[in-house]
Order: sequence, then structure tokens, then C-alpha cells
Amino acid sequence: MPQLIITNTPAKEVGEHINTIIQEHAGDLVCLLSGGSALDIIQYIQPGKQCSHQTCHDEQSEANKVLCTRSECRTIFMMGDERVSRESNINNFLQLKGLHPDHPVTNRTIDTTPLENETTRDFAYRIEKTFLETLTKLTNPKIIAILGMGIDGHTAGIFPMDDKAFRQTYQDDVTYAPVDLQGLTIDSRASITPTWLLAHVDTVLGFICGPSKKEILIDLNTNDKKLNQRPAEILKLHRQAFVYTDQDITPTGVANEGLRA
Repeated sequence: MPQLIITNTPAKEVGEHINTIIQEHAGDLVCLLSGGSALDIIQYIQPGKQCSHQTCHDEQSEANKVLCTRSECRTIFMMGDERVSRESNINNFLQLKGLHPDHPVTNRTIDTTPLENETTRDFAYRIEKTFLETLTKLTNPKIIAILGMGIDGHTAGIFPMDDKAFRQTYQDDVTYAPVDLQGLTIDSRASITPTWLLAHVDTVLGFICGPSKKEILIDLNTNDKKLNQRPAEILKLHRQAFVYTDQDITPTGVANEGLRA
């Protein structure tokens, strides 16, 4: 299990964790956002950073506090998964704009609104192309991802399936995959693939909150499953993962390594 942080203020602590990474990294940063309740994290993220570039400020003035605009100090955001809809209460990016219209995160987020009459496949291909082109323009990019978890064990737009369907949907050579699944409330999705997350994301921050998630979080902590059976296993497979939760899953009287209140 990754480092598990039990706290009364998980959104705030994830935001502060992201801020620390931004401030400490010497280069650009890419943050893959999560929708739903994880949008509460946005209010705590401060995407700008101070720098020491001589051309950015006069060391003798208060201009030291001006946020750097040089490319190697940029932080860029994108939805790690998206609901392929143009409805403002369904699409994750449009929900972000509605909730935080004036926040600097919103102004630095790649627009993942589908074009009119765009298919899920065409949308995923277009966003993948935009995302990969953005990465090529960055200086020493560091990538972090916020991942939630559903009660069925899905994370981002990566859902439990039989092994064959899983491999066909989330192909190893694809970065951002179209996901059409019947039976979901929103059955047209697109998502960063598990292979790309595990290979290219430097830090994963799990955000798993609320009483409905306690049982699945306990099971994730104590039992292993195959990735296609429970995609949230990514949180255990990733080399640098942290899970923030407001649910105490610590056995009474047992001090678990990696847990803190």
C-alpha cells in the first residue's frame, strides 16, 4: 500500500502537497486533475511560483513577489479523465470552470470540452495529440496525477473489465483512450491509460473520501487484485503514490507503517 494519510482536511492537504511539488521542482509541472469531489482540491492549489531569474524581477524591490512567467516555471493542468459531453453539469472541465471561474488553475487547464458532434474516439485522439504536443514544449516536466476511486474499484476513467476487454480498451501504446461502456451513468468517457500513468507520472495522489469509500479502501489496503479487476491497484503499483482519506481504516490499537492521523 502507498503512504496513507488519514486527515480531517484531505482536500487541503492534497492541495498543499501539490504546492510543495510546484515550489521545489526546477522546471515545468503537469497536473492531471480528477473530477467529482476532487474538484474541492482546486481552491488550495497555487499554480504560480517565485523564481530567481534576474530578468523576472528587480532584487531590490517588492517585484520579487511577482509570479514567474518563464516557461520553466509553468504549471499546466488537464483532466486525467473526461466525460465526453458538452453539458456544463457533466463535463469535468466545464464543471471546473463553473466552480472556479477566476482561479488561476482554471486559466492554466487544457480545455477538454468535446466539439459539437465529436465522437468519443475523435475526442480522445484530439486531446491525446494536444496533450503530447504540450509536453514537448515544456522544460524538464514533472507529472503528477490526482486519482479517486469508485466503490467498484475504478479510478479516473479506468473501469473493471475482463482481461481481454481491458487490454483492448486501454492499449499499451495509447496515452488517452476512448471509453464507451454501457450501463454507466455517463457511458462516454476518455481517460489517461494505466500503462501511461505507471510509466510517465512521477507522483500519484489518491483522493478517496467519504463513508461510502471506507469498505473498498480497507479492501484495497489489505487485498491484492489484478489491475483489470480493480484499476485502483495503480495506487499500489505506482512507485511514488500517496493516498489521502478522511476515513480511519486503522485497526484498533495497531500502528500501521505509512499511516498518520
